[in-house]
Amino acid sequence: MTPHLQTVNGLWLPRLLFAAWTCVTLLSVLPAAAGADAENYMQALIDRGFAILQDKSGGEAASKARFHDFVVENIDTEKTGLFALGQYRRNANPADLGPYAIAFRDYVTAVYEARLSERREQALKVTGSLDNKPGDVTVNAQANDPNATDPVKIAFRLNGTNGAYKVVDVQAAGVWLSIEQRDAFATFLSKNKGDIKALTADLTARAQKMRNAAKSS
Repeated sequence: MTPHLQTVNGLWLPRLLFAAWTCVTLLSVLPAAAGADAENYMQALIDRGFAILQDKSGGEAASKARFHDFVVENIDTEKTGLFALGQYRRNANPADLGPYAIAFRDYVTAVYEARLSERREQALKVTGSLDNKPGDVTVNAQANDPNATDPVKIAFRLNGTNGAYKVVDVQAAGVWLSIEQRDAFATFLSKNKGDIKALTADLTARAQKMRNAAKSS
């Protein structure tokens, strides 16, 4: 037994310790690399979006049209839209979900357009990130608002890996847009007997109202 124990202590234990050290090292490095990748992606996306907003060479209408296409290209509203229905998703008529998804995408696009347009003259810089789970990263940023005492903190939730991401949610003033929408939709649906068609019409009207307001500003 003694020689066997010596063999275990002499050969296998160092190997096991080396393997454990290697695993710990990889675990400490990989999340940081994933975070850096997402941070670089988000900063480039922010810079690109602001460049579109500030480019008036083709006129205000053309700039807004380009920014609309930019937002549609880079956000994924499908998961957020279903999440926002909350308990009402369970009994929703599948035939109503298609039109709802389209209206929700248009509404959320208008929200993103309005909120980012408000900060077009401010420097929005990425400050760090948090890996929630594989393929799910929260990227933190802040804007230096001259009218605010402290920097305005904004967070973007991204799904994806290796430089291929989609924005699925945004947080401002400590509130995630998806949570805000879910609560507002629950209130609306509770007053309208869970009618998804009524919510779809309301979202379409809200999106149009926001865009009309942007045109007049």
